[in-house]
Amino acid sequence: MTLLWHDYETWGINPRRDRPAQFAALRTDSELEEVGEPIMLYCRPADDFLPHPEAAMLTGISPQETAAKGLNEASFFGRINTAFSEPGTCGVGYNSIRFDDEVTRFGFYRNFIDPYAREWQNGNSRWDIIDLVRLAYALRPDDINWPQKKDGRVSFRLEDLTAANGIEHNGAHDALSDVRATIALARLIKELKPRLYAYYFNLRSKHEAARVLDLSQHGVVLHVSGMYPTEQGCIAPVVPLLQHPRNKNEMIVYDLRRDPQNLLHMTVDEMEENLYTRNDDLPEGVERIALKGVHLNKSPALAPINTLTPELAEQWQIDWQQVEQHRQQLLTDPTLMTRLTELYLRVPDTGILDVDTALYTGFISNNDRRLCDTLLRKSPEQLAEWLPDFEDERLRPLYFRYRARNWPETLNEKETDQWRQFREARLLAGEFGNEFTLHKYQHILEDMLQQGVPEDRQGLFRRLVEWVQ
Repeated sequence: MTLLWHDYETWGINPRRDRPAQFAALRTDSELEEVGEPIMLYCRPADDFLPHPEAAMLTGISPQETAAKGLNEASFFGRINTAFSEPGTCGVGYNSIRFDDEVTRFGFYRNFIDPYAREWQNGNSRWDIIDLVRLAYALRPDDINWPQKKDGRVSFRLEDLTAANGIEHNGAHDALSDVRATIALARLIKELKPRLYAYYFNLRSKHEAARVLDLSQHGVVLHVSGMYPTEQGCIAPVVPLLQHPRNKNEMIVYDLRRDPQNLLHMTVDEMEENLYTRNDDLPEGVERIALKGVHLNKSPALAPINTLTPELAEQWQIDWQQVEQHRQQLLTDPTLMTRLTELYLRVPDTGILDVDTALYTGFISNNDRRLCDTLLRKSPEQLAEWLPDFEDERLRPLYFRYRARNWPETLNEKETDQWRQFREARLLAGEFGNEFTLHKYQHILEDMLQQGVPEDRQGLFRRLVEWVQ
């Protein structure tokens, strides 16, 4: 087995919508020794989206650089798929399951590559060390230096952790530099806390995660996550209540620090409103109910309660007597499970999604998957003459965009005009799911100019201005 440590730099913070600029990866063995050569790829930007200027300022990468050095998106993600698909590969990064893996999935989907196969076929898996770091902080914080933000809370930013622990990290927000820093941080934890490292590595298996959570017993388990406050150790004692009725890989748990009386007296409609109302729109004094989804296939950080010392339990404000009282109140309510099942059977209204971001609206059928595989073997010229008969209504518009983004020179006159109209609708009018229009791009550049562009970023700023001229 090998681990493929990887990182993307992207043109924005939304992995479903924003496009990649750079990808880097390093393969190691299980002892974290490098195997083979580093991978460094740039992605040439298609002409139907705009890079976010703040993302460019953060990474130092200009769209002109990626246009000159980059592969088109189809080739870019094809190369990445080849690396991930090597048998026995575990894809891993820092916050990779919540961000980088989503960039990969949506990029594969846009380019007709199976979005999930590389995560499980041929003995493959995925992992993420950000929750390994949080687990170390919550359960075994000694021997590691924990950097603090200005407000006194611990920072889990990669560049802060590497600086605090003497790990070389030149060029933060350069993908390859971030990959090397991630490996070094993993190596530090593996050396200082080998049992914790090995324990959490095993939790990348959803079967192992299900065993620890053990829904059948409804016992108390520790759950470590960025969803819980840093001042409480990013940890919560939770009870698993039910399997999500629409997703067998998700368990619904309750944070037992919190008194469940509110939840126990709510109707299903009230629960739904409380859970899905934006924070800013919650009435004053109303708390979000303490239900959480634990995804068994996303390397959840779970641990038995006996792994937490009494001293740390006190520090993280966990009162075991109160925890047990809250658990009993939940489990003895005669209607709670029925109400929760009804709640989670409801599909939250996400509005109408553009096909680019509609990956999670359904799995692609076996027939369509075979057509996608055929498509990937054809040349751009062959694609221009071929119209696949997809069953899935998402795939036909996606196919046109795929050709236009990657090989615009193969479009005929009618298709070229259709693509021009599509680009204008997206970039000027904000249609087709695009929230980042030319007007917003120019407005951000004006704001940057008023606030003052740092000396070392002025050349980059000029290139961002030139990009849309």
